[in-house]
Order: sequence, then C-alpha cells, then structure tokens
Amino acid sequence: MPSEVFWFIVFFALLGVWFGIPLVFRWWASQELAKRARSRRAIVLTYDDGPGDIVTPRLAELLQRRKVRATFFVIGRNTAYHRKTVCRLCSDGHEIGNHTHNHLNAWKVGPLQAVRDIRHGSDTLAGLGLNEAVFRPPFGKSTLATLLYCLMHQTRLAFWTHDSRDSWDRLPAEQLLEQLREAEGGIVLMHDFDLPRGAVPSPEEHRDYVLSLTEKIIDFAEMHDFNLLVFSDLFDRPEGSANRGPA
Repeated sequence: MPSEVFWFIVFFALLGVWFGIPLVFRWWASQELAKRARSRRAIVLTYDDGPGDIVTPRLAELLQRRKVRATFFVIGRNTAYHRKTVCRLCSDGHEIGNHTHNHLNAWKVGPLQAVRDIRHGSDTLAGLGLNEAVFRPPFGKSTLATLLYCLMHQTRLAFWTHDSRDSWDRLPAEQLLEQLREAEGGIVLMHDFDLPRGAVPSPEEHRDYVLSLTEKIIDFAEMHDFNLLVFSDLFDRPEGSANRGPA
C-alpha cells in the first residue's frame, strides 16, 4: 500500500474517532434523556446563551410567578456583566449550567482553545460561588476533547430533545406542545439572549416568543399533569417526583 494511501486512511480514521464518537454519544444521550423524561413524565425548561439584560429578568419574573424552576446554561462573559441576575436565578432555585465563556464552536477551533473556553466558563461560575455539574456545548457541537474534559471533571453533558428553534426558525407553540405530548415529556431548548443571531426574528419578536412559549408549556404541563423539573432532577431525583416550586 502506498504511504500516501496509508496516511490518507489514518487521517480519516482519526477524524472519525474525533467527531464520530461524540456524535454517537450525543445520539445515545438524547435517547437516554427522552427515556428519563418519559419515565418521570417530566418537562425540563432550558435556556442558553444568557443572561441578558431584558429576556432573562423577564423570564425570572414569569417563572417565579408560576412557581417553576428551570435550567439556565450561561455564557461566562455574560455572567460577568450580570452577576445580580445570576444571583437572583440561584436564589429562586434555578439550576445554572456552564455554556463556556465565549461560546466557541468546538468544531471550528482547536481542541486546546475549546477546552480552555469550557474551563474559563466554569471558573467564572466558581467565582460566583457556583459549582456547576452540567455543561451544554455551544451549538450542541462536541469533540473527543470535550468528552474527555467532562469525564475528567465529572461534568454531565446536557443536550436536549426538543428544539424550539427560537433563534432562527421559530417552531409554532402548538407544534412543540404536540411533540411533548407524543413523547410524554422532554427537554426543551430555548434562548434567553436579547439579540438573536439572525436578522429574523427581531429582538422584540424573540423576547415575546420565548416568554409566550414558556408560559404555554407551563400551562400545558399543569393541564396534563407533567412534572416541571430542572435538568439534574432527571438523574438525581426519584421517578415521578414533582418539583414545581423554588427550592
């Protein structure tokens, strides 16, 4: 076999390991999450990329009024500017997870840079006295380095089962609720940043959509006897346990 062909095969084999194992793990993890949510008849509200100036405080007010806890995957650089908001989320009993410091896509940067971004986000939360146990990769993208880092630091990778698509192609609320009904629960992905990445929707449309969808999911859960849990409850709490109020 020519050496060029050999190294070509080795290169693509390494790529398969580097990206393929995390992809398989994500598929398995999503299946496991769906199973755990179904067994507990649970819905988990999760919000990425905050905290923001407007959406996050409005969400905090809504969730407090409805006596519901959620999981917020925060970006370190945003957390540094919104310490009071993070403290309020904690005092209201919400779960805070790491979403890196600068929201780097692990598929587009080197492994050391990606791992440093995870660690920097974790250190920022630690500086606020938070010992987060869950991590959600930006864009849901991870590599073998991501998996190894989380394994070494006993951090759970937190994916989702239902994407609201609120930041790019909003899913009609009725369609998302129907998905939750058919799946008998799930983990819902939303975003509490103030400025959507694309031109559509506008900041106001995004804010109104997220707040409205959150309230509709809460109404749906109460009407159909679903438990509204935080992410870690799926692993740490007995099956069927409800947790609808601040701790």
